[in-house]
Amino acid sequence: MDKIGADKPGRANNVLDALRSMCRWAMGPRELLSRDPSQGVAKFSAGEGHKPWTPEQLRYADQNLTGMLRRAYVLARYTGQRVSDIVRLGWTDLDEGGLSLPQKKTGVRPWCPIYPELEAEMASWEKRPGPFLLQETGKGAGKPFSTNQLWKVFDKLREDHPTLDGAVWHGLRANAVIHLRQNGVTALQISDMVGMSVETVEHYSRHTNRKAGGQAVLRDLQERKQAKTVKQ
Repeated sequence: MDKIGADKPGRANNVLDALRSMCRWAMGPRELLSRDPSQGVAKFSAGEGHKPWTPEQLRYADQNLTGMLRRAYVLARYTGQRVSDIVRLGWTDLDEGGLSLPQKKTGVRPWCPIYPELEAEMASWEKRPGPFLLQETGKGAGKPFSTNQLWKVFDKLREDHPTLDGAVWHGLRANAVIHLRQNGVTALQISDMVGMSVETVEHYSRHTNRKAGGQAVLRDLQERKQAKTVKQ
């Protein structure tokens, strides 16, 4: 755990959680342990977590990504789903103006509204059974992506384009949350739409541009004041 935690504290904490679960099982009906050796072991600080893509990275993706990589990008950005769910989404998951699919990691079934930006992209996608994303080259051409395969394609893109250095799929999950919060959507509503806990929504929202938020409040106050001004 110490070795893993030096670089990946979140993964180290997952190891500890797994060990604790195993120890509880072994101390239960199995009676293989008389005490829990993981008790008292402290978790690593979670750190800042995945950062949202910067405006420059989003702009680069909007202007340059093509093919299936572009589909994956717009799906991730406008649904806020994990990459493990992005590769599974397809036309059969349409649900009255949104996309709904049980999440692979948690089993939670969010309802993701199809925003105009995503709707415009989807208008040119062929309608067929199976997921939206299919491999374009190699032995797997025409077959669905796995999570690892999509990561390999994205890793190659990052190697060739330094603008995307540090960008990860999960960061677009944060971008989706921030976009919704800045448009006045509550944390509870985002929880239903993205499929994460309210606490996690608040955690991602820490990246919200506070200056932009403050300026929006100031503009609103100024507009209200002007609306109340009456000529003599």
